[in-house]
Amino acid sequence: MLNNLKKMLFFCKKLKTLKLGRNMLSVLSPKISFLGVLTHLELKGNHFEFLPAELGYCRTLKCSGLVVEDVLFETLPSDIREQMQAE
Repeated sequence: MLNNLKKMLFFCKKLKTLKLGRNMLSVLSPKISFLGVLTHLELKGNHFEFLPAELGYCRTLKCSGLVVEDVLFETLPSDIREQMQAE
């Protein structure tokens, strides 16, 4: 059931808020790009080494809605960071 849930999550095209903080995750799937209308994504407290560049496809996600450690935000390509900082 858990595997089905993980796969199905990325087909929730209207999902705006996703809270995955403190779940001991180490990889964020590039399929996060399927969630194009995300406005709030909480990832703080996991074991990520980097964020996938595919977050750039989440055009409505801005810095104010991305909850991550500052150093993790810096792993994104500069153009995606700029896109997220633009209001």
